[in-house]
Amino acid sequence: MDESRNKDRKYPSQLDPNSKINRIDKTNISIKALIESDLTALTQEQIFYRSLYAYSTDAVFLLDAEGIVIDINPSGQQMSGYTLQELKDSDFNLFLFSEDVAKSIETFRSALTKKRTEKLKFSFRAKTGEAMTVSATIVPIIQNDEVVALLGISRDITEQEQSVRILDAQNKVLEMIAKSTPIEETLDRLLHMAEYETGAKCSIHCYDKKNHAITNLAAPSLPEDYMKAVEGIKVGEKGGSCGASISRKEIVIVEDIEHSPLWEEHREVALRNGLRASWSLPLIHGDGEVLGTFAMYYEVPRLPTKKEMEFIRKTGYLARLAIEQERSASLIYRMAYHDSLTRLPNRRFFQEKLGNSIAEAEENGSNLAILYLDLDRFKTVNDSLGHGAGDDLLSKIAERLKQALGETSFIARHGGDEFAILTEDQQMSQAEQTAQQILHAFVKPFEVEGYELFITPSVGISMYPQHGTDPAALLQHADSAMYQAKEAGKDTYMLYDAQSEKNTSARIMLENDLRKSLEKNELHLFYQPQISLSPDRRIGAEALLRWHRGNREWIAPIDFIPLAEETGLILPIGEWVLRTACEQGKQWIDEGYEPFIMAINLSPRQFRQPNLVQSVRTVLEETGYPAKFLELEITEGMTLNVEEASEKMKQLREMGVHISIDDFGTGYSSLNYLKRLPISRLKVDRSFVQDVETDLGDRDIVKAIIAMAHNLKITVIAEGVENEEQLSFLKENGCDEVQGYLFGRPVPADDFRRGMDAQNAPKQ
Repeated sequence: MDESRNKDRKYPSQLDPNSKINRIDKTNISIKALIESDLTALTQEQIFYRSLYAYSTDAVFLLDAEGIVIDINPSGQQMSGYTLQELKDSDFNLFLFSEDVAKSIETFRSALTKKRTEKLKFSFRAKTGEAMTVSATIVPIIQNDEVVALLGISRDITEQEQSVRILDAQNKVLEMIAKSTPIEETLDRLLHMAEYETGAKCSIHCYDKKNHAITNLAAPSLPEDYMKAVEGIKVGEKGGSCGASISRKEIVIVEDIEHSPLWEEHREVALRNGLRASWSLPLIHGDGEVLGTFAMYYEVPRLPTKKEMEFIRKTGYLARLAIEQERSASLIYRMAYHDSLTRLPNRRFFQEKLGNSIAEAEENGSNLAILYLDLDRFKTVNDSLGHGAGDDLLSKIAERLKQALGETSFIARHGGDEFAILTEDQQMSQAEQTAQQILHAFVKPFEVEGYELFITPSVGISMYPQHGTDPAALLQHADSAMYQAKEAGKDTYMLYDAQSEKNTSARIMLENDLRKSLEKNELHLFYQPQISLSPDRRIGAEALLRWHRGNREWIAPIDFIPLAEETGLILPIGEWVLRTACEQGKQWIDEGYEPFIMAINLSPRQFRQPNLVQSVRTVLEETGYPAKFLELEITEGMTLNVEEASEKMKQLREMGVHISIDDFGTGYSSLNYLKRLPISRLKVDRSFVQDVETDLGDRDIVKAIIAMAHNLKITVIAEGVENEEQLSFLKENGCDEVQGYLFGRPVPADDFRRGMDAQNAPKQ
């Protein structure tokens, strides 16, 4: 830590010697004593909040009024890499990047003097050397009307910030290349970006083919002594990491220069300058010609992470482009304004295009439509199949969008899994038609790495001039409308509605009420019968969650289940559903009713819990409900990681619990997991059943699902059966079981019992 750079800093209490802040230490309050006091003296409320502090997944730190670290929770220690002992009694601002210190001081001063919560985003270098960016809420702790301490609740946003920062930096470098900026200036900019993101010292060298040697091109942070020594190194196995990488035409990773034979002739100068690890990437032209190398050096022996390897390649690619600018001017311009993965215009290009189009529309008195598209559940693909599959999917989506919209729309990848579309001279109704075209383009699955992936978009629309007259406002409003589409259930589009932004507070209230729903006994289970078709008899019931909010209104599951999943409330709610359904099933058995399968839905977050199997076992043991009559319904997306899903499902099956796949055909259909996973039933989604009388495509899909399942010895149940025509079709095609309004709506337990009494009185 460079303490000298902080010696002249002024902290909040130094701004005014007579301020209330400086009088705090004269009070009898000791914040350290409060933290370190005997636990037995704490009230139950203090114990509760101390537990929240200790076990929070957010990093939480406590500072006194002078900005000195008093405490930091385990998550904060893990994030920073420092122990409490290393941080305690230290000036918080000494750990921040210098450019964030003034902002931090001002934020603390405001929280102290105005006694209000403040927001602060800052960056620091973790003990590992990694640059971290954090979004923090600074909360003043007030006692006797004095601020005695500051509590910081922080969340790691490094990856999001870094992605945007790297993208912007790369685009800036590409812009410099496109404008033929002197190559030394361009490469210095590139290397400063690389060094900021990695903590390494970087260099770029050219390959002198005539002399079979390397020459220095850019190295803003490496010692001059070292750079003089490596100027003119001969290419080959004795030429260090760079000489070897050019010779081999491949990346060369040297974990420890001190023990590497590649550095035999240049080891002394490297070690003398504190360089211990060196990674070199050859810069190879498309025709196979080696142009030079991009190298990274560290002061400790180490190997690159997978993320760093990707960063090395991307940075090396930009370095190669800079060197090739004389040969590839047209390619460089394209890369400055296009996304390298999808080959679509990038965010920069889109914003420039939108600005120009607004100017033309203002002059001509015409309209513009901006459609902002975000992929639903895209993170599941990356998490389950890897980023390579995610990139492949994005490329295929870009192609399909171009095919669907043609030349009339300007399509750009705006970042991540988001796309922006500009259509000129369009009325609102035409913009909605364009949105419908987009949704229709996603109906067919995408084939990625042997999987058929069904993915949907949520689309937001804003119009010029109705919803804004500048690019920032129009994009912001289209983005807001897109989130409205997600809240409406995804796979749809929404027009920007200023009123809907006011609904944000309503959503917060909904979340608050949902958090209290369990303790207020507002959650209820309804049961819908499941019927065997051969012979006709009741063989099960699905337990369905309902919420009677505040005894005022019934909230539809679609309005609160996604919110529960997003906030993590689904875990306690899901456990309550499992326990309540098993208790009800056991009660019916004890009352003499014939046992039947109790089907319960598991959410993705529940299924990912490491203790799922033990939780199910505990509920079964405590309720006494037989495992062989319990069926857990999961969706297709939960099975993408076949190995993990298989082990978990195998343990459940060994307990006797059945597993079914819910909404089959709407997600990630693959024979792979059907063959490898212990599945008892496939549930055909209602979207295929509802139109089997008229839609030949749906009829074929249902037939195929039934035939496929039977070949795999899996039972098929169709949901959403509402009329005799649907039932007749399912019977004719060998469907085993059905569920739907034709046989009974979801009803409370007492009504369900009366239905059982009407069909079959309990045993005597």
